[in-house]
Formats: sequence, structure tokens, C-alpha cells
Amino acid sequence: MANNYYSLLAKVVDGWTGTLTVTIGAAVATVTPRARTSALRVLERMVYEARRVHGEAFVAYVDSASKFVVEMPSTFAIAATGTTATKTGLTANQSGASSYTFPTAIPSAILPAYGAQLRTKVVSLKKGSTLLAGGFGFTGGPSKDRGRLTLYDTLANNSTTADTLADGGTFDVGIMRTDNATNVMVVERVRIRTASVQRWSDLGSSGRVVCTVQGVSA
Repeated sequence: MANNYYSLLAKVVDGWTGTLTVTIGAAVATVTPRARTSALRVLERMVYEARRVHGEAFVAYVDSASKFVVEMPSTFAIAATGTTATKTGLTANQSGASSYTFPTAIPSAILPAYGAQLRTKVVSLKKGSTLLAGGFGFTGGPSKDRGRLTLYDTLANNSTTADTLADGGTFDVGIMRTDNATNVMVVERVRIRTASVQRWSDLGSSGRVVCTVQGVSA
């Protein structure tokens, strides 16, 4: 999943139906979303499936208007059915070109203007009862390790974002791993626990939303 300019949060929601397809000639790459997922995860899967079927570099990222952009070296068609169309913003099927911008912005998406930083701990296990040999058994189950997600934006946008995240929820977070040239995005699923606004940098108009998060798998 490539993100040439931005980090993106997409909320995990129920009610996904239909498919997303990328077609070149008679070859069709198809993704059928799970009933509960996010637009970011669907597009991430679409990248890998299109590359597997068509053997070409399929690139997807989000622009400054929170719309997905998809590109390929050759001409292709992209289409969506069911609720997948509205949930990804592909409200009109596209064909005849090698690059498309989806017609509609991604619903339930957060696009911090200055990027984001995500730090989560490696999954650990709680110590259980003492064993006969004197050691500890890891029978207490997984620990509820917390991480931190920081969104950098203007103070005005931060207030809106903090309100959006105040009720928690599960989000897929897409963060560039190195630089724009890598075309690689790390996508991780987290549950928002708390969110607060803080000032950031010497600019009086800039701020950040700091969230405590917990990594989840679904």
C-alpha cells in the first residue's frame, strides 16, 4: 500500500457487501471485503491482489481531499459493487486510463495534515503461577499492552479530531515506513482508548492529538 504524501486513519465499520475489482483485458483481480473492515484495509488488499493477478505495479494512496488515488503502468478498469462502492468512495466505476481518483472522499477517515506517529508494544503474556521448578508459567493470557498514536495537525482540526475519537472505536492506521519513494505503508489496527489535544511546535496554530491505543487483530 503506497501513501505518497499522507498518513491515514480509517474507521473499522460493519456492513460491507459486494466486491472491488481491477480488470485488464479478460484478467480480473477481485477483493471481497469482510463484513467488518475499513476502507484502508480493503485498498491494501486490492494492491496485493492486483499485483498478484496482473503482475504489474499497482499503487494506491490518499490525496489531500481524503480520496483514494490508484495508478498502474497500463490501462485498467476499476469497479465496486454493494456497499463497497460508497465505503471506499468509488461511487462511479472507472475505465480507459492508467490512473484514477475516486469520485468521493473516504467516509469515516481522518487525515492529519502533518502526519502521524504510532508506537505500540510487542504482544506480551502475563506471568501465571509458579511452577514446581521455581519458574513462572505464562498462563495468565495476553497482556493489555497500550501504545500511543499521535496525530499532527492544526489546532482547529485537532479539536474536531479529538471529538471524533473521544468515543473510541477501532481504526486501521496507515503510516509511511521510510520515505515517499518506498511505496510501502504499514497498516496496523488499533482501538482508541483516550484522546487529548496538545500544542506542538513553535507555531501557535499547530497542535497534536495524543491517543492511547491498544492493538487488536479484528
